[in-house]
Amino acid sequence: MRAKLDAGEFKRIIDNTKRFVNKDAFNELMSWIYLEIDAKEMFIKATALDGHRVSIEYAKLVEADESFVCYIRPLIPKVTRYDNYAELEVNKNRLYAQVGESIIGYVQPKGKFYDVDKVLKDLDGERRLGTIAINAKYLKDALESISPCNGTRKIAEIDVYPPCHPVVIRSGRKGEPDNLKIVLPMNARD
Repeated sequence: MRAKLDAGEFKRIIDNTKRFVNKDAFNELMSWIYLEIDAKEMFIKATALDGHRVSIEYAKLVEADESFVCYIRPLIPKVTRYDNYAELEVNKNRLYAQVGESIIGYVQPKGKFYDVDKVLKDLDGERRLGTIAINAKYLKDALESISPCNGTRKIAEIDVYPPCHPVVIRSGRKGEPDNLKIVLPMNARD
C-alpha cells in the first residue's frame, strides 16, 4: 500500500494537526495522527484529537495504489524547499514515510481510532445558527493574548453575533470588568 503527495502539503497537514495529539493520553491512539488515504478520490485526510479538540486536514494525492489507513507520529522526515514529494508505504504493520533521502518508520499501534466522522454527522443534523468569516491570524492573536486567570486556565467566552458583525471575546475574573478582544468579520468565500 503506497501513496505519494506533494512534500509541502505533507508537511502542512502534519504541522496543522500535531498540536492536537495528546502525548500523555490514557488512550495511546491519541498520541498519533490518523491518516486515511482515499485512492478513488485521490486525497489524504489527517486527523488528530486529544480529548478536548479535533483537527482534520486534507491534501491531494499525486498517486495511490489503493485506499488504506495508518498512523504517524508528529515527527516526520525534514521537508526542504528542494523536496518535491513525500511517499508513504505500509508494509505489514509498519508505515514508512520518505521525503527526499530521509526515511522514518513507524510500527503501527493496535486499536481503532475514534470515529470523528460520527461527531461531524451529528453536527450536520443540528441547525447551524450562522457562519462568520474571520481572519485566522487575528483570531489566533486575540485568543493568545488572554492572560491566565485564577491559575493556568485560560478561559474565553466568545460572543457570536449575526454575520457581518464582530466576534467579541471576553475574559477576566468574576466580579471585575471583562477584558475584551474584538475581531471584525471578513467576506466569506461563498
